[in-house]
Amino acid sequence: MMLEKLLNKFPNSVSHKQEVSNVEQYLWFRDDTGFEIGIPKTAITPAEINLLSLLFHTDSFDGRNDTFTKLSWSEFLLHKNGILPKTRWEHVRFTHFHFDHNDFSYRDFEQALLSFVSSSAVLIWTGDNSGTLIEGNTGDCLKKEELIAMLQTLESDFYTKIEIFLGCFHLVDNELASHYEMEKKYYLKTKKLIQNQKMIVLADLLPFIFLKGMQEDEKKWFITQLLGETLLDKELIGTVKTYIECNSNASLAAKTLYIHRNSLQYRIDKFIDKTGLDVRAFNHALPAYLLILLSEF
Repeated sequence: MMLEKLLNKFPNSVSHKQEVSNVEQYLWFRDDTGFEIGIPKTAITPAEINLLSLLFHTDSFDGRNDTFTKLSWSEFLLHKNGILPKTRWEHVRFTHFHFDHNDFSYRDFEQALLSFVSSSAVLIWTGDNSGTLIEGNTGDCLKKEELIAMLQTLESDFYTKIEIFLGCFHLVDNELASHYEMEKKYYLKTKKLIQNQKMIVLADLLPFIFLKGMQEDEKKWFITQLLGETLLDKELIGTVKTYIECNSNASLAAKTLYIHRNSLQYRIDKFIDKTGLDVRAFNHALPAYLLILLSEF
């Protein structure tokens, strides 16, 4: 490969970030297969940098992922090296963020963001203006309302507009990188269609994905991620479906199902708790209903 030949031209270059402790002192170039090399900044001329940047992928933000933990996660998620980082977490959630300019210290921004979340959370940078917060399901993760409050504080402190896409919790296994890619793929695919929404969750994307068309495996992925174990509870799914079909009118739905209104409310609360889909609100009732219909086919 051409990149391998560059190892001979630049003798002090390395082929893996984990071989060095000072990754920010290297320029990293990557081909389409994921193979990459780091060339010392002192050993390469501006003309050579321009030429290699045209031939290969290069990320000016790479030096920010400069700890062992951040490197492990960025290698696994961004560069697809296939090695799952060692962690005690059983489930993790990805919060993807993007801001409109970066004329401030990224370290200050990172420190400020991490001050709001669990001390075990990890932040990796995916671009000069973007990154991903990785959190384990430890019970102290911020809820949506708390994240919005955090967002407003960060925007005020750094004078920038910030968008956040809050992903689902995923089992920590070798499929984790695939889930990360799916979330990122659909967020980037639809975010321009979602206006005036600072905080976006997976359910918000679904109507737009339907409009753009979905493959069968993609539909199954959304059903599993958003409905999860509730699919096994036919009574619960049937109740939610009827409730939505009754225009979220609890009295009418209870009458239709021949159950007490309190029983209906209990089932709705149970569904919301298990899925995070608040079917009392239209923007979650719609994707929930579409997913239930898809699961019946």
